Amino acid sequence: RYPDTAQVAIQMATVAAWNVYATLAYGKSTDNRKVGGDQGSKLLPFKFLNLGEMMTLGSDDATISTLGGKVELSGPAASWLRRWIYAARMPTVRQGLAAAVDGTGRKLARGAAVGSRRRKSKPVDWK
Repeated sequence: RYPDTAQVAIQMATVAAWNVYATLAYGKSTDNRKVGGDQGSKLLPFKFLNLGEMMTLGSDDATISTLGGKVELSGPAASWLRRWIYAARMPTVRQGLAAAVDGTGRKLARGAAVGSRRRKSKPVDWK
């Protein structure tokens, strides 16, 4: 069983798309693995590669865990890195640049407006 994440779905989509194409283009044999004889191709098995997890925890906070938990990062630095990883994983260069510029621009604008001060939250009175 695989985790119920978008990471699995994206990886499965690539394999499923190829297998549908190969089946429609070359036909399907009785063993359900070999497609199209000599000029065809085999159906691809799915192999999940766990790339780690990234999670946004607000506008300037995130957490990243990868390599089986060997690399973990959280806080504002993780928020920047998560944005750039997200941009790099976009399907086209144009989408990647738009995601990087949009996210970075908003962070820079917010930082300039607020300055280097961090907003302090009021303590919660639990009584």
